Amino acid sequence: MYIFKKKKKIYLTKIFDLIGGAIFFSFSLKRLKLPENVRKILIIRLDGIGDVILSTPVYEALKKKYPSAKLTVLVGSHTKGVVEMNPYVDNVFVLRNTWFTTIRNIKFSEILSMLRKIRKENFDIGIDLRGDMRNILLMFFGKVRYRIGYGITGGGFLLNKMPHYEQKTHEVDKNLKLIEGLDCTVINKKMHIYSSQADEEKILNLLEAGHVRKNGILLAVHMETGYPSKSWRKEKFVQLLQEMSKRDYGKIVLIGKGSDDIDFSYIYDRLKFNYLNTIGKLSIGELAVLLKRCAALISCDSGPVHVATAVETPCIILFSGTNDLTQWGHLNNLNRVIHKDVECSPCERRVCSRDIHLCMDKIRVEDVLSELDKLTEIVENIVK
Repeated sequence: MYIFKKKKKIYLTKIFDLIGGAIFFSFSLKRLKLPENVRKILIIRLDGIGDVILSTPVYEALKKKYPSAKLTVLVGSHTKGVVEMNPYVDNVFVLRNTWFTTIRNIKFSEILSMLRKIRKENFDIGIDLRGDMRNILLMFFGKVRYRIGYGITGGGFLLNKMPHYEQKTHEVDKNLKLIEGLDCTVINKKMHIYSSQADEEKILNLLEAGHVRKNGILLAVHMETGYPSKSWRKEKFVQLLQEMSKRDYGKIVLIGKGSDDIDFSYIYDRLKFNYLNTIGKLSIGELAVLLKRCAALISCDSGPVHVATAVETPCIILFSGTNDLTQWGHLNNLNRVIHKDVECSPCERRVCSRDIHLCMDKIRVEDVLSELDKLTEIVENIVK
């Protein structure tokens, strides 16, 4: 199956696969056996922060199956912090610009350089966790011996192992299904993100400078999203922050990278209370330490939610109609998801095509505060 919605893309991909399949039929790729002595494994995950965090259970399972193998993960520069401290990862390859984030900035020389690095390693097994034809081509031209992935965007004829793709399955389970054929034992599906001692020291100093007491209650708020279709209006965020301050749930800390998609000056000008602002100041490792210290995170569906879930901090998630909740829901029993059913969901659009952003406009400030009240009854360290 192909995951494209446009018929033209489906037809073109089918033609590409038919021609490619005919050309490579004589190579009998599907009959190539798994290498007996696995020395090096490559995992490709070039998309977002959340996507990389959702893949972390795979690293642990592979390393326990092949303890002597060198495990390399290829990621984008913006997600390097998710894997660089992971004890199950031996090496990290970084593609500065990827086709999921900064495709306009990609240089052909950068792709060639990465291909040379991959070829030099002589990988025994390569796994593309996303199911992207470009990743599959990287493995093929990088001469990875045994290639595993989903052929949902084409290029399946270049794979040696292609499990059945179940679209309605959670992303963690999709990732783990790819390594079932390797007889890997999955002990748990918990996501992990690891930080350094330097990360912990920076956050400790930051909290001290912000006059946050050792046992003081911290509530993190994240206002940015990867796509405009997932965003909540800045006016509503201002109302929410003002009301949270009035009700004195705890000290508010703002997190985020500081993208141009939000008019932060509009927000700052309207916050007349004392809060901690870390926007644009933290690495992924530092963010993980800070969120672990927080009692809760309030955020739209975005990378920091996955970071918080990995460090077991409860979240209130404003989940748009962009993605399917069954695929991208956050595996934490304490998380509270605010999701409004609308007829156009899931749209999988980066930008809402309607005049009214119905799925997010239906979420009220009162809805968020109500969920925060419910958390106060469940989590001991959130005190109203």
